[in-house]
Amino acid sequence: MADRARYHHGDLRRALLDAAEAMVAEHGIAAVTMSAVARRAGVSTGAPYRHFEDRVALLRALAQRGRRAVAQRMEGASQGAPEPLEGFRRAGIEYVRFAVEHPALFRVMNTSTLSPAPSPDDRPDDTAFTEALRALLHAGDPAASLDPAHPVVQQLAARCMMHGLAQMFVDGLHVQLDVGPREAERIADALTRVSGPPSLDPPPDSDREARDVAPPGSKPAPPGNADDPGPV
Repeated sequence: MADRARYHHGDLRRALLDAAEAMVAEHGIAAVTMSAVARRAGVSTGAPYRHFEDRVALLRALAQRGRRAVAQRMEGASQGAPEPLEGFRRAGIEYVRFAVEHPALFRVMNTSTLSPAPSPDDRPDDTAFTEALRALLHAGDPAASLDPAHPVVQQLAARCMMHGLAQMFVDGLHVQLDVGPREAERIADALTRVSGPPSLDPPPDSDREARDVAPPGSKPAPPGNADDPGPV
């Protein structure tokens, strides 16, 4: 009867995701099965199939929950920043804090086999960055080295640094250091200042292809007159 009531009120799906998240936190992703989640949620073993085709679908939905949650927090952290660069930095710090506070969600959302398809919940800046990086990789000579001064490459370095720190915390660094989210935030804040902020503007001598993939937040130069040869 409780199972039927939950389903009727529309919160069975949420209860199943809550149960799956708790199981990942306690026992890891491998422990999540449809029957185990059903028992944890206090419903019949057939109830999860009303919302999820199988275990993978359930975990992918949990990954999407994580992506949605971290996107909202990063957007909130970057709002009110005096400039795009500071907003980018604040969003990175919030990403690390989220990982420390929600390690189970972080693990699931960063498991390659469970990566959900792109959705409207994704951060526009993240989507634009992915497209910019793809364009950069396919532009020009594929054997040529990438320019480390290019803004997309610098953003990639900054993102790798924050993701790496977040993964280290999820893997147990915060336990070894005996720190919580506040201390993790302090470490992330310091790390964003170690090598200086990434450039959000194209390098002065970048070619047309590089300008075309400038990341969000940069200000493109005004177009010139194609018929004007410039000063002679």
